[in-house]
Amino acid sequence: DAIADAGLAPADIDEIFLGTFNAGMENQDFAASLVLQVDDSMRFKPATRFENACASGSAALYGAIDAIRARRTRVALVVGVEKMTSAGLDKVTESLAKASYHKEEAGAGLSFPGIFGQLAQRYFQQYGDQSDALAQIAAKNHRNGSVNPLAHLQKDLGFDFCRQVSDKNPIVAAPLKRTDCSTVADGAAAAVLTDVDTALGMKKAVIFRAAQHVNDILPMSRRD
Repeated sequence: DAIADAGLAPADIDEIFLGTFNAGMENQDFAASLVLQVDDSMRFKPATRFENACASGSAALYGAIDAIRARRTRVALVVGVEKMTSAGLDKVTESLAKASYHKEEAGAGLSFPGIFGQLAQRYFQQYGDQSDALAQIAAKNHRNGSVNPLAHLQKDLGFDFCRQVSDKNPIVAAPLKRTDCSTVADGAAAAVLTDVDTALGMKKAVIFRAAQHVNDILPMSRRD
């Protein structure tokens, strides 16, 4: 769908960049070449997987931008994908926690929501209770999903629902409620990137004004 939306054919793709985080949730771990099955004309196209925890899709996008800037690639297909429902909730919890510093965090029994809950607690301690801001973010995300036919959740829940603890919106890891946390689900997004000269000759295009990649040190114990 992304290739067609760009006004191209699969044969026009020069290189494939796929971002995914697996960590044992899905038995099929080598995922980059799965994209080639979209169309026989994509066989033998170079395909590379990027893994950077929650930023895996963004890392794939960044890699495609670099390849285009280096003039190694003219048209790139970037895919971000996650397959989580093959595993049970316990396995998903264990796998996601592997993106933390296992020696001090996941290994000590902290889940990924638990880690983010700790971060939120420390933020609240320093800057005051920000529950209203969290609820505004969640309400905005659900409102956007309600008008996106491809979104998993398509209901505008509103600020009040996201702000209040309830049976349908319980605390997951204080102070984070269910509406503050992502779902366990399967999903994907794709984008076609090309150089500016090629893009300007197409019917529609957007441009990256800037892109930057930053990583911080992993252990929370070494971060403020």
